Amino acid sequence: MSFFESLQDSAFTDWLLGSESIWAYPTVLTLHTVGLAVLVGASTVLQLRLLGVGTSVPLARLRMLYTLIWLAFAVNLASGVALFVTQAADRVLQPLFYIKLSSIAVALWLGQEAKRSIFDRPPADGHVPVVRRRKAVVVLGLWTAAIVSGRLMAYFSGR
Repeated sequence: MSFFESLQDSAFTDWLLGSESIWAYPTVLTLHTVGLAVLVGASTVLQLRLLGVGTSVPLARLRMLYTLIWLAFAVNLASGVALFVTQAADRVLQPLFYIKLSSIAVALWLGQEAKRSIFDRPPADGHVPVVRRRKAVVVLGLWTAAIVSGRLMAYFSGR
């Protein structure tokens, strides 16, 4: 039995999917969905601001959204691991799973890059460089790819 099959056949999976409580799996799924909404929502606000939406809001005031992003990411990481374990042997064979993970990793990396270059040291004139605006479009595309690929995983078997 492979490592991923042993995860999928674990007591944790039995408990999460077969719990007598109707709240076990739905709670994890709800936490994942809410975490995703907060994570992607806050990131979208930041990226849209970099694209010129809401220019009356100073860039420095949005910096606090990064705390929210990382808290939501922690919720998504924990709930995502729990959801992964229940179907580990199937998920590791799905290209969509790797598209999702890669999209998330690059979106978070580009978001941190924006924080360091723009939000930690806002330009005096408030002008966002063209390259940063292009990266903002890429981040929005990556979050879309992560959401769509994550949703599509339910419909495509890895085997």
